[in-house]
Amino acid sequence: MRETIAKLVQDVSIFSIEVKGNVVHEYFEANKEVEGIVIADVDKPVGLLMRTDFYQKVGRQFGYSLYMNRNIQLIMKSHIVCVDISCDMAKIGFIAMNRSKDDLYDFIVVLEDDKCAGVVSIRELLIEMSKTKEREIELLSKQQLILKKANEVEKIHSMEIEQKNSSIKNLLNNAGQGFLLFGKDLNIYPEYSRECIEIFGKKIENKNILDMLALSMEDENIQIMRDVFSNVFNEPSKAKNKIYLSVLPQIIKINKKSIEIQWKVINNLSQKSIMIILTDITEKEILENKNIEEKNNVKLIIETIKHKEEVNSAFENLKNFFTDGAYEIINGCNDKKQILYEIYRIVHTMKGDFALYSLHNTSKRLHKLEDILSVMLDNMENVNIYDIVELVKNVNGDKIISKDIKTIDSSLGDGYFEKDDLIAVSEERLNDIEEEIKRKYQGKDQKDMLVIINNLKFTNVKHIIGSYNDYTKSMAEKLDKVIDDFKIYGDDVYIDKKRYTKFIRSLIHIFKNIVDHGIEEPDARVCAGKAEYGEISCYIEKAEGKFIMNISDDGNGIDYEIIREKAIEKGIYSRNEIDIFTQEEILEIIFMDKFSTKNQVSMLSGRGVGLAAVRGEIENIGGTVKMYTQKGKFTRFEFVVPMIE
Repeated sequence: MRETIAKLVQDVSIFSIEVKGNVVHEYFEANKEVEGIVIADVDKPVGLLMRTDFYQKVGRQFGYSLYMNRNIQLIMKSHIVCVDISCDMAKIGFIAMNRSKDDLYDFIVVLEDDKCAGVVSIRELLIEMSKTKEREIELLSKQQLILKKANEVEKIHSMEIEQKNSSIKNLLNNAGQGFLLFGKDLNIYPEYSRECIEIFGKKIENKNILDMLALSMEDENIQIMRDVFSNVFNEPSKAKNKIYLSVLPQIIKINKKSIEIQWKVINNLSQKSIMIILTDITEKEILENKNIEEKNNVKLIIETIKHKEEVNSAFENLKNFFTDGAYEIINGCNDKKQILYEIYRIVHTMKGDFALYSLHNTSKRLHKLEDILSVMLDNMENVNIYDIVELVKNVNGDKIISKDIKTIDSSLGDGYFEKDDLIAVSEERLNDIEEEIKRKYQGKDQKDMLVIINNLKFTNVKHIIGSYNDYTKSMAEKLDKVIDDFKIYGDDVYIDKKRYTKFIRSLIHIFKNIVDHGIEEPDARVCAGKAEYGEISCYIEKAEGKFIMNISDDGNGIDYEIIREKAIEKGIYSRNEIDIFTQEEILEIIFMDKFSTKNQVSMLSGRGVGLAAVRGEIENIGGTVKMYTQKGKFTRFEFVVPMIE
């Protein structure tokens, strides 16, 4: 008798391909026992979405904002296997065995009259086939006693069983995954797939699973796993078992390989077991990291060519800071906290400078140095001036920039920054020419020639702001946001860039703030009635002895209540104090040292240094900055900048 999969078919919820991620999230939350759903386009199944995959992707960095308000088509597994409900057990074993590595999943979709009739769990299929094997062997034994003469029937039946066993074995050994089970004593059963030997580097039957993992994990984590297994084997509730297993690691290192792990409780009549499914994702990680590195290096080279002088200057400034500048700060102040914070602020700004020019390796190394400085700032009572000196002494500027320098040299040739295809005219010589023009020419001729000289000596503020355009768009792309090219308009104001260097460098924090906090994700913008692309604009206006620069975005604006609650949480003000603040006074909190509304530090923000650095630099040159905002509409920074002679 041919055994079909009909009895294994489970009911499954079917969702339209157009449903948003948050709808699925609500469904999973309301139905804790559900492992997955089928995605259909009209009546046709086109994908699967498993609970574990869904929350793994949503739980990644930016995953929640990326998937919750978008169609589940983005997150579903589109390569699915569909079989008719009449399909027999042996055939489905072959079907499952022939899937590619990229198409492994937990469900097979079952069709009846070309419509989804439910699903079959591959793991449940394996278990059922094993149970079938046991039942058939038992039946065969009875038949041997009763039907001694039915040798031919017995042989045929044995062949069918052998075929099913072969299907299971081939499935396990050719799936490109490790399958193993262990019981309450934590010893691995003798039946496991061939891939387990490849992963662990040896045979593992009867080995303790924790002993096998101990070489790759810390003792604390091994103890957590021991406690989890104890709870699972002593807890009859399936729902609680799932919760226990959810705290176990999903990816670990085994023999220097990155291994993705899935955990499953198997409830047999005789005993409870835990199944582990192991997938080697090492090559996938290496390829992903290599692709990212290559893309970053292309950007690095392009930015270096476009901004040769600025990049070279950034390298020199970093080396000079750790050989001279940091010691000048240490020797010029007696307040150890002020010294440490000033070094911390400068490192933070330098990190932004290097990120601006896609010098990602240098930026990452400065980020690690920032972490060290941040820990020291949080533990000032245990830090003395000698600790700060020792830290600075151990920082090697050449080593910090070495990886990016090597990339530049390999692409553009050794000594790239020493090559110069420009004709250099000293500032002193330009001043002489300017005086000569004033003596020899009058009227329009004099004015036109002086404009040319000024253009050689000075830089248009519009050009300075425009230099941040590509970097800002790149930042937005990393956060799954999109922005248009900057809109820069108003008066042409020319300045001596050298006199405004620190202020200009600090502006990177404004654009980081806009991208990270201001501009919304495309879906959110469309829902709010805005264009998908965010807009950043800069209006420049000349005034007597100064110029006014307004940098604005059409993003989400600032929520005063969030600022208020964060200030209370961080102990900056009490609730009684802040309740009497005006909106303008609340906005001033944003410019305070170490104030941030983010809970986690990233390469872009979270340290609370950026806007404090901007205010510090504009005030150092005698200027001011004010912020204007409307929730859901815009944020605008107004800089009043003195003309420095």
